[in-house]
Amino acid sequence: MTTNPKTADLRDRLEFVGLNHGQRQHLGTLAPIIGASVPPALDIFYRKASSHPYTTKFFSSPQHIDHAKSRQATHWGIIAAGQYDESYVDGVTRVGAVHARIGLEPRWYIGGYAIILDGIIRAVVKEELKGMLHRHKAEKLSDGISAVVKAALVDMDYAISVYLDELADARAQAEALRQAEQDDQTAALSALQSALTGLAQGDLTLEIQEQLAPSFDGLKENYNGSIQALEAAIVELHQSVDQVRGEVGGIASAADNMAKRTEHQASALEESAAALEQITTISGQAAERAREVQEIVRVSAKETEQSGKVVEEAIAAMGDISASSQKMTQIIGVIDEIAFQTNLLALNAGVEAARAGEQGKGFAVVAQEVRELAQRSAAAAKEIKDLIDRSSSDVRRGVDLVNQTGQSLSTIGQRVGAISESINSITQSAQEQASGIEEINAAVRSMDEMTQQNAALMEETNASTQSLSQIINRLSMLVGRFRTKSQKQHNVRSRAA
Repeated sequence: MTTNPKTADLRDRLEFVGLNHGQRQHLGTLAPIIGASVPPALDIFYRKASSHPYTTKFFSSPQHIDHAKSRQATHWGIIAAGQYDESYVDGVTRVGAVHARIGLEPRWYIGGYAIILDGIIRAVVKEELKGMLHRHKAEKLSDGISAVVKAALVDMDYAISVYLDELADARAQAEALRQAEQDDQTAALSALQSALTGLAQGDLTLEIQEQLAPSFDGLKENYNGSIQALEAAIVELHQSVDQVRGEVGGIASAADNMAKRTEHQASALEESAAALEQITTISGQAAERAREVQEIVRVSAKETEQSGKVVEEAIAAMGDISASSQKMTQIIGVIDEIAFQTNLLALNAGVEAARAGEQGKGFAVVAQEVRELAQRSAAAAKEIKDLIDRSSSDVRRGVDLVNQTGQSLSTIGQRVGAISESINSITQSAQEQASGIEEINAAVRSMDEMTQQNAALMEETNASTQSLSQIINRLSMLVGRFRTKSQKQHNVRSRAA
């Protein structure tokens, strides 16, 4: 079980003064006497307190006094009952806190205890020494005990006052020391504030020059050293900013020129890519046309070959016709010979019929008809022979022409073959050229894409460089807000010049 520290402290106090359980029981038997004697004693105390120039300020009205008397009576009732528990500790703590808050010195409530104890002692002694014989003795005993208690309380009051005065002197010395330290601290803070104000305005030439307390020498040295280091850093930063500004200006100019050249190159590559795309299309179309011509030449060569075969067949047919014409000429010759012999026979028959006279007339007629028939046959054979001769001449001329045609077709076939080989070579070259142009076009497209990307990157680089230049300018403005000793000396030299 946890013990309240306040209760334990109270128990230690009770044991120290010897207020044990038996005495607390004896105190309880006196509770009615104490309860009856406390109100008159409180009346005396509050009458004095309300009239004294120092204590009258603690009471705002009669009701306030009545409330305080009631609380005091209740508290003495707890004491008389010997109820030294947590409620007693809480009550005493509240009273002590109120006295401390209102500034009531211990002498006044020690005096109040003296008045109340005087009333209690007299009441107790009077109760114990009742009767006519003991009245004078009770008064004398009461006066003696009261005097002893009051003397003890006054001595206690004075000792406590001395103790409190010593504490007040110690507090005064501590306050004086604290005030001196506060003055030193205020001076140091004022010097530091002045220097920090200049630092806030960017003036790095203001150091702490005031004479400070020894305890602040370290602060002064550290601040001045920090200001000097910061000034050196700002000077170096200012130089670096100027150098970076120059470098950034060169980079920005180079990036701008490169961006323009890259843009022109991208435009030229785009036009080249478009031209190559068109050339690729034309080359593809040319290759397609070459393949079509190759197919036409192949078909023409095939047809020429077939025409050569047809010419050969025509030449053979012409030979057959020439041979047939020769045979027909021979047959016509035989017919002509037969017609001639028949004509001779008819002529002989006519001569013989003329010799026969009348009997030979019919035979002469027949002979005449046979002679005419033979003459017509001879004439027809002659005409057929003439026709066959002309046909043979035409056939020979046709054979010559067909032979010439065959030779021409053979020559055409050879040339068509050469043309076909050339067309094949042209087609293969066109395909290789189209493939090469397509590869070139792909490379140009890739270069165009990379150039476009490079142009975009250069634009971003240019924008980043411009942004970096703006940042450098802002950094230069920020750095320019700090005034350094070297800058101050430079301005002095400039004004002097």
